[in-house]
This record gives sequence, structure tokens and C-alpha cells, in this order.
Amino acid sequence: MSQAMDKPGLLLHHWDTDGMSSAAILLRCLEGTYETFTPMIGNYLLNDEDKEEIRALNPDHTIVVDMALPKDSIEFLKEFGEVHIFDHHLQHRHDVELHHNPIISGESTKRFPSCSWVVTEYLELEPGLLTLLGAFGDRETKLKDNHHAMGVVKPLLDSFQVGFDDLLRCVYMMDTLHKLGNRKAIREIPWFLMDVIHPREILAREDLKDNLDRLEKTIERESKRQLNKLKENLYSLRLETPYNIISTVTRRISWNRSDNDIVMVTNPSFTDGETQVYIRGAIPDSQEIIEYLRDMGHSAGGKSDVVGMVIPTEREDEILKEVVNRL
Repeated sequence: MSQAMDKPGLLLHHWDTDGMSSAAILLRCLEGTYETFTPMIGNYLLNDEDKEEIRALNPDHTIVVDMALPKDSIEFLKEFGEVHIFDHHLQHRHDVELHHNPIISGESTKRFPSCSWVVTEYLELEPGLLTLLGAFGDRETKLKDNHHAMGVVKPLLDSFQVGFDDLLRCVYMMDTLHKLGNRKAIREIPWFLMDVIHPREILAREDLKDNLDRLEKTIERESKRQLNKLKENLYSLRLETPYNIISTVTRRISWNRSDNDIVMVTNPSFTDGETQVYIRGAIPDSQEIIEYLRDMGHSAGGKSDVVGMVIPTEREDEILKEVVNRL
């Protein structure tokens, strides 16, 4: 790695389990002093508040982990020095010191099911608990269909003497932090994770258990609601919740439907004046939709089968009409 990474820096990571686990893997290996940071939850860019905080931190360089930030956010980070990116989302390659993303280089998502997998291989480490946590976080039960990944997962689970569902519970517990909007805890947990050697250390955290109990009933109820059919193979659901549960609800609905279906979930109640939108399933061209939204100045990101965005509520109908036309 660059010598700049041995100096005080900013470690900017996604707010989910994959982002937190990937950051923790890097913290184990980095020599410099780092400030962990996650953007405003639900945004796939740096807003004015994020930028103001980063200016105050004034890092010598930045490592971006598991976040497909748009060009203007990356250009802002470059003002502070070198930028290194580790990711597995769909994105254009940025002009930075390092942009390591095997997916945009043509590698299979089966080989790299998570950013934690990308970071582990780049650092030439043996896959471990943090590698698994990231993959379980992004793929959940779908990971069982990935024979390449399961060849690594099963021996590690056996070595920990835990089952598949135990790792899933770790993920669900960790992801309560972003669902409840606790950015402070999200920034702190990579420092906890870097010292974790067994899943029971996560499973024993009473604060995360309490969070999960609080959220699970809401997620289960919302996931079982009746969908609206927008057109052939396209279904929608509208939430009204202050919790950041949109990705979990969309995932549960989508993975219980046909592989040919697309599910679009909206939530205008997480942030005042903005609507969260999450789309999952057989999306014809997710990159086209992401670029359309970003060209309009909106926060958007995703993978081949996922698009997440944050749009102004007052323009929601207009924007989503165009998005639906592209689905």
C-alpha cells in the first residue's frame, strides 16, 4: 500500500455490516492513525454536513470502503490528499491513487460477494470471521447458492462451531445500528470488530440484542404487506417509518418472489423532505438508472440487481415515473 496510508487518515465506510467489517479488516493492517466515518445514513454521496465535518478533521488522505461515491464526492476528498477505494459496486473508475474494484474489471460477483472479500484478497489475507460477516451481510441466505463462497464459509463455520443462522444473527444485530440511525455507533464498531475473534463476542452484546428485538417486529410486519402491481413483474410497496429498514424489507420481499420480478419500496418518513427508494430484482440495466439519477444530482448507488436512491419527496412522482419506464 501507499506510504501515505501510514499517516493520519480518514477511513470512510458504508454503514452496513459489509462496510463495517471491511473497515475493521483494514484497521487490523494499517499503521497510521485513522478516523472512521460514515456519510449521512441513506445517502450515497457526501452532503454539505458530511463535507463540513471532514474539513474539520482535515485528513492527510482518505480510504473509501464499500461505497460507490459519485465523482464530485471523490473530487472533494482528493483535496485532502491521496484517495484509495476498495469496493464491489457498479461504478465508473475514479482517477485516484488506487481504485480496487474487481467487479468493474470484469470479475464475477460470485467470486467477490462482498467488499470484505475484496479487501481480504487484496491484502493477501486468509479469509476469516470479518470476511464472512461482510458476505453474510450482503447476500444473507443467497450465499448458500454461491458454491465458490461456501467452499470458504463452511470450514470457517465448522472451526467456530457455529451454524449459518448464527452468522446471520450477527449481521442482523450489527445492521440495527444503521436501521436506528446511530451514526456514532457505526463509526465506533469497526474498532470493536477488529479485535473480535469469535461470533459469540457479537452475539453477546446486549445493546445489539435489544435493538434487534425492537426492529424485528416492524420488519416482519412490513415485509408481509400487500404489494401494488405497477406493470408486468414490477411491484411496489410504500413504507411510513422512521427506521432505515428499507433495504431489509425490499430484500425479504424480493427473495421470496420469482427471480424475474422487480420490487420497488419507497419510504418518505426516514428524512424530512426526502424519499428513500430501494429496487431489487431482475433490473434490466441498473447502471443506466443510477447514472440517470446522479446526472440529475440525486444520491444513488447499487449493483446489477439493486438500486438505492434518495430523492426529493416533492419530485418523487415525476422521478419515479421515469425510473419505472426504465424497468
